[in-house]
Amino acid sequence: MLNTFIVGGGRAGLGLHWPVLRKLRALPDGSGPWSPDPPVIWDVQDIREQALAEGLVPADSLAHAAELADPATTVVHLCTPPADRFATLQQLADLGYTRIVVEKPMADDIAGLEAIDMLARVRGLRLRVVSPWLASSLTRELAELTRYGALGELRSMSFTQFKPRWTRTLRSNNHTTAFDVELPHSLGVALRLAGDARITDAALTDMRIGDTVIPDMGGARLTLQHDNGATTEIASDLTSPIRERRVGLRFDTGHVVGHYPISDVDHHASLTVHDDAGGGAAARRLLFDDALTSYIDHAYQEYQAVDAGTDGASGSGGPGNGAPGGVNDMDDYAIARRVVQLLQEARLLAAAQSSRADSAAPVRPPLTGVSPALQGGADHEG
Repeated sequence: MLNTFIVGGGRAGLGLHWPVLRKLRALPDGSGPWSPDPPVIWDVQDIREQALAEGLVPADSLAHAAELADPATTVVHLCTPPADRFATLQQLADLGYTRIVVEKPMADDIAGLEAIDMLARVRGLRLRVVSPWLASSLTRELAELTRYGALGELRSMSFTQFKPRWTRTLRSNNHTTAFDVELPHSLGVALRLAGDARITDAALTDMRIGDTVIPDMGGARLTLQHDNGATTEIASDLTSPIRERRVGLRFDTGHVVGHYPISDVDHHASLTVHDDAGGGAAARRLLFDDALTSYIDHAYQEYQAVDAGTDGASGSGGPGNGAPGGVNDMDDYAIARRVVQLLQEARLLAAAQSSRADSAAPVRPPLTGVSPALQGGADHEG
Protein backbone atom coordinates (compact mmCIF):
# COMPACT_ATOMS: atom_id res chain seq x y z
CA MET A 1 0.00 0.00 0.00
CA LEU A 2 1.28 3.46 -0.91
CA ASN A 3 0.98 6.65 1.09
CA THR A 4 1.26 10.19 -0.32
CA PHE A 5 3.53 13.13 0.48
CA ILE A 6 2.71 16.41 -1.30
CA VAL A 7 5.55 18.93 -1.54
CA GLY A 8 4.06 22.34 -2.31
CA GLY A 9 0.66 23.59 -1.20
CA GLY A 10 -0.14 26.00 -4.02
CA ARG A 11 -2.32 25.63 -7.10
CA ALA A 12 -0.76 22.35 -8.23
CA GLY A 13 -0.45 20.62 -4.86
CA LEU A 14 -3.64 21.56 -3.03
CA GLY A 15 -5.66 22.75 -6.02
CA LEU A 16 -5.06 19.92 -8.50
CA HIS A 17 -3.25 16.89 -7.08
CA TRP A 18 -4.99 16.65 -3.71
CA PRO A 19 -8.59 16.72 -5.04
CA VAL A 20 -7.69 13.91 -7.44
CA LEU A 21 -5.96 11.88 -4.72
CA ARG A 22 -8.88 12.41 -2.33
CA LYS A 23 -11.28 11.17 -5.00
CA LEU A 24 -9.18 8.09 -5.78
CA ARG A 25 -8.66 7.24 -2.11
CA ALA A 26 -12.42 7.41 -1.53
CA LEU A 27 -13.36 4.88 -4.23
CA PRO A 28 -15.57 2.22 -2.64
CA ASP A 29 -14.05 -0.89 -4.24
CA GLY A 30 -10.95 -0.74 -2.03
CA SER A 31 -8.85 -2.31 -4.77
CA GLY A 32 -6.45 0.58 -5.22
CA PRO A 33 -2.89 0.88 -3.92
CA TRP A 34 -3.85 3.47 -1.29
CA SER A 35 -2.52 3.29 2.25
CA PRO A 36 -5.02 4.04 5.05
CA ASP A 37 -2.46 6.45 6.55
CA PRO A 38 -3.35 10.13 6.02
CA PRO A 39 -1.32 11.94 3.34
CA VAL A 40 1.38 14.38 4.44
CA ILE A 41 2.01 17.85 3.02
CA TRP A 42 4.80 20.42 3.37
CA ASP A 43 5.30 23.89 1.95
CA VAL A 44 7.83 26.64 2.50
CA GLN A 45 4.94 28.79 3.68
CA ASP A 46 2.81 28.05 6.73
CA ILE A 47 -0.19 26.08 5.43
CA ARG A 48 -0.91 24.14 8.63
CA GLU A 49 -4.45 25.43 9.07
CA GLN A 50 -5.38 24.79 5.46
CA ALA A 51 -3.76 21.34 5.50
CA LEU A 52 -5.66 20.25 8.60
CA ALA A 53 -8.92 21.52 7.11
CA GLU A 54 -8.26 19.32 4.06
CA GLY A 55 -7.57 16.22 6.16
CA LEU A 56 -3.83 16.31 5.51
CA VAL A 57 -0.99 16.01 8.02
CA PRO A 58 1.24 19.11 7.87
CA ALA A 59 4.98 18.58 8.20
CA ASP A 60 7.39 21.16 9.60
CA SER A 61 10.15 20.21 7.15
CA LEU A 62 11.13 17.59 4.60
CA ALA A 63 12.96 15.68 7.33
CA HIS A 64 9.88 15.80 9.55
CA ALA A 65 7.78 14.52 6.64
CA ALA A 66 10.05 11.47 6.35
CA GLU A 67 9.13 10.62 9.93
CA LEU A 68 5.43 10.96 9.15
CA ALA A 69 5.41 9.23 5.73
CA ASP A 70 7.83 6.31 5.38
CA PRO A 71 9.95 6.86 2.23
CA ALA A 72 9.90 3.10 1.58
CA THR A 73 6.12 3.12 1.04
CA THR A 74 5.36 6.67 -0.10
CA VAL A 75 4.85 8.46 -3.41
CA VAL A 76 6.00 12.09 -3.43
CA HIS A 77 4.13 14.69 -5.47
CA LEU A 78 6.68 17.43 -6.17
CA CYS A 79 4.50 20.48 -6.90
CA THR A 80 6.97 23.34 -6.47
CA PRO A 81 8.32 25.65 -9.19
CA PRO A 82 10.93 24.14 -11.54
CA ALA A 83 13.61 26.60 -10.40
CA ASP A 84 13.81 24.77 -7.05
CA ARG A 85 13.40 21.32 -8.52
CA PHE A 86 16.92 19.86 -8.37
CA ALA A 87 17.69 20.95 -4.79
CA THR A 88 14.37 19.58 -3.55
CA LEU A 89 14.85 16.29 -5.41
CA GLN A 90 18.30 15.95 -3.88
CA GLN A 91 16.90 16.45 -0.37
CA LEU A 92 14.13 13.93 -1.04
CA ALA A 93 16.68 11.40 -2.32
CA ASP A 94 18.83 11.94 0.80
CA LEU A 95 15.77 11.09 2.92
CA GLY A 96 15.19 7.87 1.00
CA TYR A 97 12.28 8.82 -1.26
CA THR A 98 12.46 7.27 -4.74
CA ARG A 99 8.88 7.28 -6.12
CA ILE A 100 8.39 10.89 -7.21
CA VAL A 101 5.71 12.41 -9.42
CA VAL A 102 7.08 15.73 -10.69
CA GLU A 103 4.94 18.63 -11.89
CA LYS A 104 5.61 19.95 -15.38
CA PRO A 105 7.84 21.36 -16.66
CA MET A 106 10.47 19.01 -15.28
CA ALA A 107 13.19 21.67 -15.47
CA ASP A 108 13.74 25.24 -16.61
CA ASP A 109 16.47 24.38 -19.08
CA ILE A 110 18.68 21.64 -20.43
CA ALA A 111 21.32 22.12 -17.70
CA GLY A 112 18.67 21.54 -15.03
CA LEU A 113 17.34 18.58 -16.98
CA GLU A 114 20.74 16.92 -17.20
CA ALA A 115 21.35 17.47 -13.48
CA ILE A 116 18.04 15.77 -12.67
CA ASP A 117 18.85 12.93 -15.07
CA MET A 118 22.15 12.30 -13.35
CA LEU A 119 20.64 12.47 -9.87
CA ALA A 120 17.91 10.02 -10.85
CA ARG A 121 20.39 7.54 -12.29
CA VAL A 122 22.80 7.72 -9.37
CA ARG A 123 20.14 7.61 -6.66
CA GLY A 124 17.71 5.24 -8.38
CA LEU A 125 14.83 7.71 -8.47
CA ARG A 126 11.68 6.49 -10.20
CA LEU A 127 10.46 9.76 -11.66
CA ARG A 128 7.17 10.43 -13.40
CA VAL A 129 6.45 13.83 -14.94
CA VAL A 130 2.82 14.97 -14.75
CA SER A 131 1.44 14.62 -18.29
CA PRO A 132 -2.35 14.44 -18.05
CA TRP A 133 -2.88 15.04 -21.76
CA LEU A 134 -0.92 11.84 -22.48
CA ALA A 135 -3.49 9.97 -20.36
CA SER A 136 -6.41 11.83 -21.95
CA SER A 137 -9.25 9.91 -23.60
CA LEU A 138 -9.11 12.39 -26.48
CA THR A 139 -5.39 11.84 -27.00
CA ARG A 140 -6.00 8.08 -26.96
CA GLU A 141 -8.61 8.43 -29.73
CA LEU A 142 -6.29 10.63 -31.79
CA ALA A 143 -3.50 8.08 -31.37
CA GLU A 144 -5.80 5.32 -32.64
CA LEU A 145 -6.71 7.34 -35.73
CA THR A 146 -3.04 8.04 -36.37
CA ARG A 147 -1.83 4.50 -35.74
CA TYR A 148 -4.38 2.60 -37.83
CA GLY A 149 -4.60 5.07 -40.71
CA ALA A 150 -8.37 5.11 -41.19
CA LEU A 151 -7.99 8.54 -42.83
CA GLY A 152 -4.57 7.93 -44.36
CA GLU A 153 -1.26 9.38 -43.20
CA LEU A 154 -1.09 12.22 -40.68
CA ARG A 155 0.02 15.40 -42.47
CA SER A 156 -0.35 18.23 -39.96
CA MET A 157 -1.54 19.15 -36.48
CA SER A 158 -2.63 22.41 -34.88
CA PHE A 159 -3.25 23.28 -31.24
CA THR A 160 -5.05 26.35 -29.88
CA GLN A 161 -4.67 27.00 -26.15
CA PHE A 162 -6.45 30.16 -25.05
CA LYS A 163 -7.23 31.27 -21.52
CA PRO A 164 -7.17 34.51 -19.51
CA ARG A 165 -4.27 34.36 -17.06
CA TRP A 166 -3.99 37.96 -15.87
CA THR A 167 -4.32 37.48 -12.11
CA ARG A 168 -2.03 34.49 -11.74
CA THR A 169 0.66 36.08 -13.90
CA LEU A 170 0.63 39.23 -11.78
CA ARG A 171 0.74 37.27 -8.54
CA SER A 172 3.44 34.79 -9.43
CA ASN A 173 6.71 34.73 -11.35
CA ASN A 174 6.98 30.93 -11.34
CA HIS A 175 6.87 30.97 -15.15
CA THR A 176 9.18 33.25 -17.13
CA THR A 177 7.64 32.78 -20.59
CA ALA A 178 4.28 31.75 -22.05
CA PHE A 179 6.02 28.68 -23.50
CA ASP A 180 6.03 27.15 -20.01
CA VAL A 181 2.32 27.46 -19.14
CA GLU A 182 0.18 25.57 -21.67
CA LEU A 183 2.61 24.35 -24.32
CA PRO A 184 4.09 21.43 -22.34
CA HIS A 185 0.67 19.75 -22.70
CA SER A 186 0.24 20.19 -26.46
CA LEU A 187 3.90 19.67 -27.30
CA GLY A 188 3.86 16.36 -25.46
CA VAL A 189 0.82 15.22 -27.44
CA ALA A 190 2.44 16.29 -30.71
CA LEU A 191 5.50 14.17 -29.89
CA ARG A 192 3.30 11.27 -28.88
CA LEU A 193 1.29 11.34 -32.11
CA ALA A 194 3.95 12.21 -34.70
CA GLY A 195 7.28 11.43 -33.06
CA ASP A 196 10.35 13.59 -32.65
CA ALA A 197 10.61 17.01 -34.27
CA ARG A 198 12.66 20.14 -34.69
CA ILE A 199 11.51 23.74 -34.21
CA THR A 200 11.23 25.89 -37.33
CA ASP A 201 9.58 28.99 -35.84
CA ALA A 202 8.85 30.42 -32.39
CA ALA A 203 7.55 33.70 -31.01
CA LEU A 204 6.47 35.30 -27.72
CA THR A 205 4.36 38.35 -26.88
CA ASP A 206 4.21 40.47 -23.72
CA MET A 207 1.30 40.76 -21.33
CA ARG A 208 0.25 44.40 -20.88
CA ILE A 209 -2.11 45.72 -18.20
CA GLY A 210 -2.19 49.47 -17.85
CA ASP A 211 1.39 50.57 -17.31
CA THR A 212 2.40 47.07 -16.25
CA VAL A 213 4.26 44.94 -18.78
CA ILE A 214 5.12 41.30 -18.07
CA PRO A 215 7.64 40.34 -20.77
CA ASP A 216 7.01 37.18 -22.80
CA MET A 217 3.90 36.18 -20.82
CA GLY A 218 1.15 37.32 -23.19
CA GLY A 219 1.25 34.47 -25.64
CA ALA A 220 3.39 31.97 -27.51
CA ARG A 221 3.55 30.47 -30.98
CA LEU A 222 5.53 27.42 -32.07
CA THR A 223 5.97 25.55 -35.35
CA LEU A 224 7.48 22.06 -35.56
CA GLN A 225 8.71 19.85 -38.39
CA HIS A 226 8.46 16.18 -37.39
CA ASP A 227 10.92 13.59 -38.60
CA ASN A 228 8.08 11.74 -40.38
CA GLY A 229 7.23 14.82 -42.47
CA ALA A 230 4.20 16.04 -40.52
CA THR A 231 4.05 19.59 -39.19
CA THR A 232 2.61 21.02 -35.97
CA GLU A 233 1.54 24.57 -35.16
CA ILE A 234 0.78 25.59 -31.57
CA ALA A 235 -0.71 28.92 -30.50
CA SER A 236 -1.28 29.97 -26.88
CA ASP A 237 -2.87 33.27 -25.82
CA LEU A 238 -2.86 34.03 -22.08
CA THR A 239 -4.66 37.34 -22.63
CA SER A 240 -7.66 35.81 -24.37
CA PRO A 241 -11.14 36.63 -23.01
CA ILE A 242 -12.23 33.05 -23.72
CA ARG A 243 -11.02 29.57 -22.81
CA GLU A 244 -10.31 27.04 -25.53
CA ARG A 245 -8.15 23.95 -25.84
CA ARG A 246 -8.56 22.82 -29.42
CA VAL A 247 -6.64 20.30 -31.51
CA GLY A 248 -6.91 19.67 -35.24
CA LEU A 249 -5.36 16.84 -37.23
CA ARG A 250 -5.30 16.69 -41.02
CA PHE A 251 -4.87 13.37 -42.80
CA ASP A 252 -4.75 12.30 -46.46
CA THR A 253 -8.50 11.74 -46.69
CA GLY A 254 -10.02 13.73 -43.87
CA HIS A 255 -9.51 15.78 -40.76
CA VAL A 256 -10.51 15.71 -37.11
CA VAL A 257 -11.22 18.44 -34.56
CA GLY A 258 -11.04 17.83 -30.83
CA HIS A 259 -11.59 19.95 -27.74
CA TYR A 260 -9.89 19.08 -24.46
CA PRO A 261 -11.66 19.97 -21.17
CA ILE A 262 -10.89 23.60 -20.39
CA SER A 263 -10.54 23.12 -16.62
CA ASP A 264 -11.13 20.71 -13.75
CA VAL A 265 -14.75 21.91 -13.54
CA ASP A 266 -15.95 19.55 -16.30
CA HIS A 267 -14.29 16.35 -17.44
CA HIS A 268 -15.59 15.96 -20.97
CA ALA A 269 -13.87 16.27 -24.34
CA SER A 270 -15.33 16.24 -27.83
CA LEU A 271 -14.08 14.73 -31.08
CA THR A 272 -15.43 15.36 -34.57
CA VAL A 273 -14.17 13.23 -37.48
CA HIS A 274 -14.59 14.49 -41.05
CA ASP A 275 -14.15 11.67 -43.57
CA ASP A 276 -13.61 13.10 -47.06
CA ALA A 277 -13.78 9.63 -48.60
CA GLY A 278 -17.22 9.25 -47.09
CA GLY A 279 -18.52 12.44 -48.67
CA GLY A 280 -17.16 14.71 -45.94
CA ALA A 281 -19.58 13.37 -43.36
CA ALA A 282 -18.87 14.56 -39.82
CA ALA A 283 -19.30 12.32 -36.80
CA ARG A 284 -19.15 14.01 -33.38
CA ARG A 285 -18.51 12.14 -30.14
CA LEU A 286 -18.47 13.21 -26.51
CA LEU A 287 -15.75 11.59 -24.36
CA PHE A 288 -15.46 11.41 -20.59
CA ASP A 289 -11.96 12.73 -20.02
CA ASP A 290 -10.76 13.05 -16.42
CA ALA A 291 -7.15 13.01 -17.57
CA LEU A 292 -5.31 13.99 -14.39
CA THR A 293 -7.19 11.37 -12.37
CA SER A 294 -6.35 8.73 -14.97
CA TYR A 295 -2.72 9.79 -15.00
CA ILE A 296 -2.22 9.74 -11.23
CA ASP A 297 -4.13 6.46 -10.83
CA HIS A 298 -1.94 4.86 -13.52
CA ALA A 299 1.24 6.20 -11.88
CA TYR A 300 0.37 4.64 -8.52
CA GLN A 301 -0.71 1.36 -10.12
CA GLU A 302 2.58 1.22 -11.99
CA TYR A 303 4.64 1.99 -8.89
CA GLN A 304 2.84 -0.82 -7.09
CA ALA A 305 3.32 -3.21 -10.01
CA VAL A 306 7.06 -2.49 -10.15
CA ASP A 307 7.31 -3.04 -6.40
CA ALA A 308 5.57 -6.39 -6.84
CA GLY A 309 7.67 -7.34 -9.88
CA THR A 310 4.63 -7.49 -12.18
CA ASP A 311 5.26 -4.32 -14.21
CA GLY A 312 5.82 -5.99 -17.57
CA ALA A 313 7.67 -3.80 -20.05
CA SER A 314 6.01 -0.44 -19.73
CA GLY A 315 9.16 1.65 -19.98
CA SER A 316 7.92 4.55 -17.83
CA GLY A 317 9.48 5.85 -14.69
CA GLY A 318 12.60 7.83 -15.54
CA PRO A 319 16.25 6.94 -15.88
CA GLY A 320 16.41 5.41 -12.42
CA ASN A 321 13.99 2.74 -13.59
CA GLY A 322 15.68 1.80 -16.83
CA ALA A 323 13.47 3.92 -19.10
CA PRO A 324 14.55 4.25 -22.71
CA GLY A 325 15.85 7.56 -23.96
CA GLY A 326 13.57 7.99 -26.97
CA VAL A 327 9.98 9.13 -27.40
CA ASN A 328 7.42 6.34 -27.27
CA ASP A 329 3.74 5.94 -26.49
CA MET A 330 3.97 5.28 -22.77
CA ASP A 331 7.15 6.96 -21.55
CA ASP A 332 6.07 10.28 -20.08
CA TYR A 333 9.58 10.86 -18.71
CA ALA A 334 11.21 10.65 -22.15
CA ILE A 335 8.55 12.91 -23.63
CA ALA A 336 8.94 15.40 -20.76
CA ARG A 337 12.71 15.47 -21.33
CA ARG A 338 12.23 16.24 -25.00
CA VAL A 339 9.66 18.93 -24.18
CA VAL A 340 12.21 20.72 -21.97
CA GLN A 341 14.82 20.56 -24.73
CA LEU A 342 12.46 21.86 -27.43
CA LEU A 343 11.10 24.65 -25.25
CA GLN A 344 14.60 25.89 -24.50
CA GLU A 345 15.30 25.95 -28.23
CA ALA A 346 12.01 27.82 -28.70
CA ARG A 347 12.94 30.46 -26.12
CA LEU A 348 16.31 31.03 -27.80
CA LEU A 349 14.77 31.25 -31.27
CA ALA A 350 12.00 33.60 -30.10
CA ALA A 351 14.54 35.87 -28.39
CA ALA A 352 16.73 35.98 -31.51
CA GLN A 353 13.77 36.80 -33.73
CA SER A 354 12.45 39.40 -31.30
CA SER A 355 15.77 41.25 -31.34
CA ARG A 356 15.49 41.51 -35.12
CA ALA A 357 11.82 42.50 -35.15
CA ASP A 358 10.56 46.00 -35.76
CA SER A 359 9.99 47.60 -32.35
CA ALA A 360 7.12 49.60 -33.85
CA ALA A 361 5.01 46.50 -34.56
CA PRO A 362 1.37 46.95 -33.43
CA VAL A 363 0.50 45.62 -29.99
CA ARG A 364 -2.76 44.78 -28.29
CA PRO A 365 -4.18 47.82 -26.42
CA PRO A 366 -3.50 47.53 -22.68
CA LEU A 367 -6.18 47.04 -20.06
CA THR A 368 -6.50 49.71 -17.38
CA GLY A 369 -7.44 49.83 -13.73
CA VAL A 370 -5.18 47.14 -12.32
CA SER A 371 -6.10 46.30 -8.75
CA PRO A 372 -3.19 46.61 -6.27
CA ALA A 373 -4.45 43.36 -4.75
CA LEU A 374 -3.19 41.52 -7.81
CA GLN A 375 0.40 42.54 -7.19
CA GLY A 376 1.17 40.21 -4.26
CA GLY A 377 0.98 36.60 -3.22
CA ALA A 378 2.62 33.40 -4.32
CA ASP A 379 1.32 30.53 -6.37
CA HIS A 380 2.75 27.17 -7.39
CA GLU A 381 0.92 26.46 -10.62
CA GLY A 382 0.37 23.09 -12.22
